[in-house]
Amino acid sequence: MARADPLPVEDVTQSADTDDGWHLSASLTRMTINSVPNMAATAFTREGFVTGKAAAAIDGSGTSAVNSGTLVVGLQLGCQIDLSEGGSIGGDADLGVSPGFNGTNLFNDVGPYADLGGNVSINLLPGTITNVGLGKKALKGRTGEIVVHDAHVKVDACGGAVSIRFFTSVMIDTDKSDDSVNAYGDILSL
Repeated sequence: MARADPLPVEDVTQSADTDDGWHLSASLTRMTINSVPNMAATAFTREGFVTGKAAAAIDGSGTSAVNSGTLVVGLQLGCQIDLSEGGSIGGDADLGVSPGFNGTNLFNDVGPYADLGGNVSINLLPGTITNVGLGKKALKGRTGEIVVHDAHVKVDACGGAVSIRFFTSVMIDTDKSDDSVNAYGDILSL
């Protein structure tokens, strides 16, 4: 694996109090993004490796017991110009001999000629944002974590800049309500 200096991403924590009295927290720590030259050596693919830790915490004394909880971690990838529809190259040619004579100069009117024409078509679509899951864990108890080391990420068929952002979601279910807390890392370039 080609190595560059991984770019660190600032830690982030988000929390909220649920209507039934629980304090729910989601955090992202130890995040790095290591952009590398892509294996295809194309201008329309970006490639890298990401590392990070997502954690969930359920604190407090809610009025309804927590039936279940889930921790999810992933990436959001933004492509500036979607080139996935591709393009086409076309052309036409007309070759021949020009036998005409207009009475002034025979050499200007008689002889071979070539008429070449062509066209290029590229289907440019508005940019896209794609979610990529890196891990999902059912919470057993009040805490949980997912650690990802050097997960491979790539974006194909993209013109222009590619942005990347970590996200994590913590969800709990009680007899009274369903609640979630979401945390997002900084937006950086891949």
